[in-house]
Amino acid sequence: MQDPTQRSRRFLREQPHYFQWGLTAFLVILACVFVVYLLNWLPILWSMFKKLLGILSPFIYGFVMAYLLMPIFNGLYRWIAPRWSKRVKGGAIFVKGLCSVLTLLIGLATVAALLSMVLPQLIVSIFSLLESLDGYLEEISGWAATLFRDNPVLERNFMQIYDQFSAQVVGWVENIALPQLVSLMTGVVTTVSVLFDLLIGMIIALYILNSKDTFCAQAKKVTYSLFRIETANRIIKRVAHIHRIFGGFITGKLIDSMIIGVLCFAGLRVLMAFHLLTIDQSYALLISVIIGVTNIIPFFGPFIGAIPSAILIMVISPLQTVYFVLFILLLQQFDGNILGPKILGNSTGLSSFWVMFAILLAGGVFGFVGMAVGVPLFAVLYSVLTETFNNLLKKRGLSTDTNDYRGTKRLDPETKAFVESTDEMPPVSAKERRAAAEKARAEQTVQAETDAAP
Repeated sequence: MQDPTQRSRRFLREQPHYFQWGLTAFLVILACVFVVYLLNWLPILWSMFKKLLGILSPFIYGFVMAYLLMPIFNGLYRWIAPRWSKRVKGGAIFVKGLCSVLTLLIGLATVAALLSMVLPQLIVSIFSLLESLDGYLEEISGWAATLFRDNPVLERNFMQIYDQFSAQVVGWVENIALPQLVSLMTGVVTTVSVLFDLLIGMIIALYILNSKDTFCAQAKKVTYSLFRIETANRIIKRVAHIHRIFGGFITGKLIDSMIIGVLCFAGLRVLMAFHLLTIDQSYALLISVIIGVTNIIPFFGPFIGAIPSAILIMVISPLQTVYFVLFILLLQQFDGNILGPKILGNSTGLSSFWVMFAILLAGGVFGFVGMAVGVPLFAVLYSVLTETFNNLLKKRGLSTDTNDYRGTKRLDPETKAFVESTDEMPPVSAKERRAAAEKARAEQTVQAETDAAP
């Protein structure tokens, strides 16, 4: 006699799957409703997210400061720990606290020294540039009139475009740039708020520097509690890889850009000493700051910084612009071939194509910050995808070496070894199609003659 349970299961299998169909349709409708609801609430969620970022801004400042100061902390700890850890009671805690305070003081002293040297002259040069803008525009107009003197049609068209451009520039300076610059200099509430967040961020940075080993141990503990050991080990390895890429790239790029800014200022002063440039000293500092800051952006940074600087010098003399451009080219060649590789090495492992792709993509989405951090971020994503595809190839018993896949070789499905391809590509152009048709007719003629032979 058949078991009633087996009989009921067989009965359910024989019935049309109306329940499964209905459940699938219900889940699809529910997902669509959830997506529509989420899209309607997206502006509110985004405003809540920005408010949360504003609340957590001291923690973000503290984390960024601690991350940038971590190499200094590690160097101080390696130098102080062997000398003081055993001399003082609770030596490890004392050494960590001392290294954290010294690291923060070194960072503050460096920033204060840079600001005291650069900021006053930078403000003077910006205000003088904005005030002299009308005179510069008149000089450009006279230079263009002299250049197109023999061609009145080109002169008239150029002056029309130039008048529209100069009107927009002057309007932007008078209505937007100067009021915002003045409000930025005199904005007490915003300045106090930012300073308060930075002060809290310094305290948080001290906590992070002093307790980074504890935080890392707690994060590792949570990871092992949530995932299998193999998965947790992969996550920890991936996080260490991310830290190595970001830490090496960002810290090295900041040092490299600071050196390039100093070298640019020194080079401009040399050109001014030999009367190859007649710009003011404050403008030399402004140009050096622009070159140094934009040098943080890989690949495009030198061009982004050199273009406005060249335009600024072109107002004074087109010939001096040529000297400046040649100097910037030499400086960037030195940075790209000597200084940059010495400081950064190949910290990202990306080719020039992917570096350009990462900068354009991240810059289009996140602006200047995206252009600065897009390369290490894409390098992490690239390494994750490379490891994933390599693991899939290993599971299939295939080679993970890219060089094995070059050329026209194909994988044999039985031996999984590379063999030369014997496939003929289909004709594309009209010439190839005619040649293929003639070849087919010739083969048919030969086959017909062979079949007709006795």
